Amino acid sequence: MVCVKVLYSVCSWGFGHATRSLPIIRKLKEEGNHLTIISSGETLDLLKKEVGEAVFIDIPDYPVIISEESTKLFAKGLIYGSFSMWRLEKNLRRISKLVEREKFDIIISDGRYDTYSRRIPSFFISHQVRIKNPFDLRLLEIESELFNLFFMKRFKAFIVPDFEGEENLSGDLSHNLELIDESKLCYVGPLSDFKKGEEHEDIDVLISISGPEPYRSDFEKKIMDQIDGVKGKIVVTLGKIKEKGRKLGSDVTVYGYLSREEREEVMNRSKLIVSRSGYSTIMDLAVLNKKALLVPTPGQVEQEYLARYHMERGTFYSVKQRDMDLSRDIEMAKRASGIKVNWNVNKTVEKVFDVIFA
Repeated sequence: MVCVKVLYSVCSWGFGHATRSLPIIRKLKEEGNHLTIISSGETLDLLKKEVGEAVFIDIPDYPVIISEESTKLFAKGLIYGSFSMWRLEKNLRRISKLVEREKFDIIISDGRYDTYSRRIPSFFISHQVRIKNPFDLRLLEIESELFNLFFMKRFKAFIVPDFEGEENLSGDLSHNLELIDESKLCYVGPLSDFKKGEEHEDIDVLISISGPEPYRSDFEKKIMDQIDGVKGKIVVTLGKIKEKGRKLGSDVTVYGYLSREEREEVMNRSKLIVSRSGYSTIMDLAVLNKKALLVPTPGQVEQEYLARYHMERGTFYSVKQRDMDLSRDIEMAKRASGIKVNWNVNKTVEKVFDVIFA
């Protein structure tokens, strides 16, 4: 394969877009391609730490909109909508100048609509071809498909990290579409930065605390208030880089932060995982074949939909954060099936490369 100059842009709404893109980025580096990576904030910091040698550019993307109340969420969407479009147009102009100056061969964008060029092949990675809304209004969902249709004409391919057909992970987010021809989407299978290992499952429950504030701190407080009622060996990760680990009695270990390698090991050792229901987490659980209790971030419509979707399918048990009874809900989660697939992420990366370098 001839080495090329790649511009890779990653959405900075949490770490999920970055972690799922890392297998692709590592493969691009392994094959000697020249990488320039765009992201922002803590997501960019994570990419710098995990990728190593590359050119990194900090370009903020459009803001994430969260509210626990549906009406407030809708109002925020209207208020921030014009600002998001202004930011998108501003970034597009900046990207255009960057492409002209650096002479990139291809562009890959994970979740960022502001990174493409009509001059060179541009590829978009997304699991959310239809965007859910808090009111389940069909008209708004159709409008979200129209939005993606508009951008499909600007990207050479839409790459969906999911399975095609009934046994899929994202449900109506990228299946059962009304306006978009699904045959024109490139379903490649799940992307995860983790691999299934052979570790003995000696941890009964792994609790992963994450999400934007104040919901993250509320989640942590609720977990810590209820953790005494949970039986077995328990590991809690707080997602706080500066916080030191500690023991809570003989059966509970709390870590501020785990490296990717440590997190992969701990997840493989765990019988059940308590976590948010972000799509990247769903893909991790599928690749590792783990059971889970899903607690969506309040006000994140996509997470709430994914939790409900997998609850209805019987793959995972889910509960709203305000209603969580940890010991009860963990026992319910043990009865769910988990996602029964035998999948190696290397297959997904190969399919992505088949699309990009066709």
